[in-house]
Amino acid sequence: MLVLEDVTKAYDLQPVIEEICLALEPGVRHLLTAPNGSGKTTLLRVMAGLSRPSRGRVLWDGRPLGPAGRRHLGVVLQQPMLYGDLTGAENLVLFGGLYGLRDTRRRAKRWLERVGLGDVGARPVREYSKGMRQRLAVARAMLHEPDVLLLDEPLDGLDAKGRRVVLGLLEDAAARGAAVFAVMHDTPDGWRPDRRFTLRWGRLVVDG
Repeated sequence: MLVLEDVTKAYDLQPVIEEICLALEPGVRHLLTAPNGSGKTTLLRVMAGLSRPSRGRVLWDGRPLGPAGRRHLGVVLQQPMLYGDLTGAENLVLFGGLYGLRDTRRRAKRWLERVGLGDVGARPVREYSKGMRQRLAVARAMLHEPDVLLLDEPLDGLDAKGRRVVLGLLEDAAARGAAVFAVMHDTPDGWRPDRRFTLRWGRLVVDG
């Protein structure tokens, strides 16, 4: 699984996160809540292998996280990483191909339905609302059934129904054994994570 060993990330010699030690556990729902500017997004990008730590190591199954390890991750960032000129279905088919999945069209159709976008899958993503793009980003992250989900504000822009859908998918992912690590402003109603964290002065601490 994903492990962080004494990870520090600094910009212009100023640490944003410092000496982070964390081991994600299969089937466990992890929640990080902290104020804006505390380093939450920086931490998530380092965990996802999208930003290199200034010091320390990010490991997958005991080895430095690389392209092979990143294939086991599903990531939702504040930028949804979607192509606006492609339809919702085409976006999922494209990403499914990048992951080497078979029968990508069937998978895409299934996930569009699971996130409540089955009736708009043939529309270009540029026509989607913010909430629709967010649900599609969640579908993209879960398409290949990753072992680890890393999510930055996955409920952002969602209405009550959309929030219930996404939280239900996180529960399903944990039930099948995936580690879920979600960054949120606060604990959403109806969701009870197994482990809670916050960031204080750039350091990860157990919350409660």
